[in-house]
Amino acid sequence: MAVVSIIGHKGGVGKTTLSINIAAAITQALNSATSDKPVCLFDLDLRLPTITGILNSHPQKTFFDLFETLANRTYQVDFLQTLYQILVPFREYKEGNLPKESPRLLKSIAIYKNLNEKLFNYSNFEFGDQIHELFLMRGEIERPSDLRKKEVTQLFKRIDIKKFKNILREYESNAQPNIDEYISYIEEYGFAILGGEIPIIGKKHHRQRINEPEFLALFLEFIQKVCEEFGHVILDTPAGGVNHLSSIMNSIDQVLFIFDVSNTIAIKGSIDALHTFIDYYEDFYENYQKGSLSGLDKAYVDRLILAKGEKGVLDALANKKMGIIFNRCQTNKEIPLCLDQLREYLETLDKYEKYKDRIHLVGLVPNHKVINITNNRGTLFYDKDKTLSNRVDAIARSIIDSNVAQPTLAYSNKEILSNLEKRSKSRIGRTFSRIASSLS
Repeated sequence: MAVVSIIGHKGGVGKTTLSINIAAAITQALNSATSDKPVCLFDLDLRLPTITGILNSHPQKTFFDLFETLANRTYQVDFLQTLYQILVPFREYKEGNLPKESPRLLKSIAIYKNLNEKLFNYSNFEFGDQIHELFLMRGEIERPSDLRKKEVTQLFKRIDIKKFKNILREYESNAQPNIDEYISYIEEYGFAILGGEIPIIGKKHHRQRINEPEFLALFLEFIQKVCEEFGHVILDTPAGGVNHLSSIMNSIDQVLFIFDVSNTIAIKGSIDALHTFIDYYEDFYENYQKGSLSGLDKAYVDRLILAKGEKGVLDALANKKMGIIFNRCQTNKEIPLCLDQLREYLETLDKYEKYKDRIHLVGLVPNHKVINITNNRGTLFYDKDKTLSNRVDAIARSIIDSNVAQPTLAYSNKEILSNLEKRSKSRIGRTFSRIASSLS
């Protein structure tokens, strides 16, 4: 399995276009050589998702539904489970089956007094009105004897505890997202897509949820399950990456940075995006080695260790591949300028020697070709133009084959250009006959 993140510093640098076509190239290279789910293109842009609309392929459920499901699990189910554990001792005491000194009863009262009912949506629950009344009475209930007050007794008669339990079971069964419901397939190319069709973070309550650790942990868990489901996962991230998902960004196998070389300002932005990621990565890796990861990062890595083993996670972090795709190239003269700026920037940060052999140059895409194809035939240009297909094949080759020779920043500009041009002239089908056979 390989999980690849496509990162760019701002919108419009070509991340989504290249993500779509890279997914198509990998799928063709792995044609029926792995499972029936070889590649998934994952739209992680929660603010402005576009992939399902671009490819006109829509899943049964979107990320909006996912957030609602996770919210149901995070708030509704947890709240109802706790409330049920409170109501049962209350009722047992009222029926004379539990003494007022019972630690279980006293604990239930303490939890009841401190439970945050604001997280619960009363209007969607059959006993919502009664539960709301129960919490309005919290100021009047300080000790077990207060549960025998007339108004409390009358309220309890209106709550059917058996029916309450049955509804809770239904909520519990609906709190686990079914991955298949969120996936749709591009029949022509055979890869899956997953992501929202409407903005998620634009909704105020969703925007608040994504910053809550408990909710975010569930979202990360969903992403990890998707990654385990497919042979290769391409993560199309929003502009600037996904800072609130730094756990998964730092734990994936390979990161591809889209360098927009159309102008000097765009190049500086791309270099800054690479630098930002390196900072995140170094902090994450250092904390992992020290055993000082905490919170979401620790929880996420612990799940990875269960799946890959500790050595597998350590190797993935230590040997993380970082690659650059030069996009919107008008002429090859722009590439040396970009490379010199990048080297100078890393030298200034005292990071050049450390990363010169780790940052690979994996692709070069001519701008005029992309414009001509996408304007006339849509975003998915793979296999519609030989030159572009060859260049995307070269990128796919770098993802699938760990042994493929790639130039790094340590190479001269001339060697890098020569290598990129040479690798983009052979089709991926011939190159991968050996890989496909071994995967079969």
